[in-house]
Amino acid sequence: MTNQVKKQNGIIRILDGSVLEAYNESIKGYNEKARKSLGKFSKIDGELTGSSPLMLIQLASCDALLEGVRLATRDDLEYAKSQDSDFLRGHYTDFGLALITAGDPYAPNDLLVKRLTDQLKHRNIKPGKGKLIPLGVLSLADYEDSGYGVVIDLKEEAEKSIRDLNDFKWDYMRDEGLSCTSLGRYMSRGWGSGDGHLADSIGYGRVVVVND
Repeated sequence: MTNQVKKQNGIIRILDGSVLEAYNESIKGYNEKARKSLGKFSKIDGELTGSSPLMLIQLASCDALLEGVRLATRDDLEYAKSQDSDFLRGHYTDFGLALITAGDPYAPNDLLVKRLTDQLKHRNIKPGKGKLIPLGVLSLADYEDSGYGVVIDLKEEAEKSIRDLNDFKWDYMRDEGLSCTSLGRYMSRGWGSGDGHLADSIGYGRVVVVND
């Protein structure tokens, strides 16, 4: 596995575990349910392990990342993969949320879907056939009645980064609700937007960031 790829004026890299202490400190103010959803990062051989959309949103919003470091987007990951086929091999990473419909039959997501849909409408953004929302333009709010203990909000600058799902090719997709978007770890290393479990994280997950 390759840990980093150089790009013009920057580096795309797998995040190391030095942020773990600051991240864990940042979630202490949340309710217990939220802490269970967000507290799944670990550290192995110096690397931060685990990945879920909710954890990455919190990571990008707290003070754990250094100035000039941001979460990788789909475009960043496509570039890294095109430059080095071994980048992130054997691991997966999340990079966004796919919003397909204004409701979700998976109960923990339904509140989050409706809240995000209302915020898009307020900004005159039509969902169309689905939107890809990068994790770096989202924030979390403590909400104990949520299935995850948190809800998701758009940051002020979010609309500049929201894209149509149809702008990209996907190897597998969910056809409703809200899903993680990720680069997979299996042989195909496919682009997926098919998993509605926004807090799921396993040890094969990695966080990819960009030093601009």
